[in-house]
Amino acid sequence: MQDGHSIAYDSRKLNDTERRYTIQEKEMTAIIRCNRVWRHYLLVAKFLVLTNNVATSYFQTQKKLSPKQARWQDFLAEFDYILQYKSGKPNVVFDALNRKAELAAQSQVTSPLLDRIKEGLHQEPLAKSIISLVNEGKT
Repeated sequence: MQDGHSIAYDSRKLNDTERRYTIQEKEMTAIIRCNRVWRHYLLVAKFLVLTNNVATSYFQTQKKLSPKQARWQDFLAEFDYILQYKSGKPNVVFDALNRKAELAAQSQVTSPLLDRIKEGLHQEPLAKSIISLVNEGKT
């Protein structure tokens, strides 16, 4: 953000390993990702990283680190930043982003056409072979 306005966004899916990370590790993965993407801007400026996770805000002062956390801390050492906690209640934007998966689950689209397509997939030979390959992890 600059002058209170968003100037850039970044997004990507978590891989299988990252999906098993703790919430703190997921947030740190996002911070590392953003610092890599916008490194050329961030190296020359002091910046503030806001988090709604208390544990993440203590990352810089942790004494005992896993090898992964040590790599992250080594990477972040070259940046001049402040990692600050901002609670979820007054922080509506963070809270909404955290609940995105819950909202998606609540707003699933259902239609008779979709059900008919799914039924048809199980009768089409090519679709059946692709589905079996997916279930076996081969594609």
